[in-house]
Amino acid sequence: CMTPEEFQQTETRLDIIADQLSDLLDADSMRELKRQLSELSKDLCLSINLELNVTAFEETRENPLPLLQTGLATREGSEPYQFWSDSTPMRYVAKGEITVVPHDRCPVCWSPWDFKYLHPTCKTCGSRMGHEVKLLIDSDRCPSCEVGTVKPDQPKCDKCGFEINPSHVNWG
Repeated sequence: CMTPEEFQQTETRLDIIADQLSDLLDADSMRELKRQLSELSKDLCLSINLELNVTAFEETRENPLPLLQTGLATREGSEPYQFWSDSTPMRYVAKGEITVVPHDRCPVCWSPWDFKYLHPTCKTCGSRMGHEVKLLIDSDRCPSCEVGTVKPDQPKCDKCGFEINPSHVNWG
């Protein structure tokens, strides 16, 4: 299980990798690749993505944990542009352990699990918000919009209106 401290250490390294991938995708040597992606998109009349992903694997889990997701995208023959598909890391208490995973992943099995408030049970491992999994909020920042304020005595965000289910949260 990745501890918050371990995840924090990876952020600096992932920022360096992200910068290097951006430089690579912007390099003159990628001009022909971009042209071919654009032409392929035009020929097929479809959107085309070239994806570069950094993922972590653990022997005891079936699913990889995406750490960095970027690439090139084009549609209708347009000039390819760089995209990012990373999800914000969130802190959870999962089965009694503090862990950090992208918000769209299960903190227990790492499978896709987005919109945990609307779908409070992981379809893969059965972990449930408010039971095996709780969001760890140790600041007043809204976990939904990341701009507004939420507090134990004010669980509704003052910016986006998102309301935290108190049984789904550990306030740190």
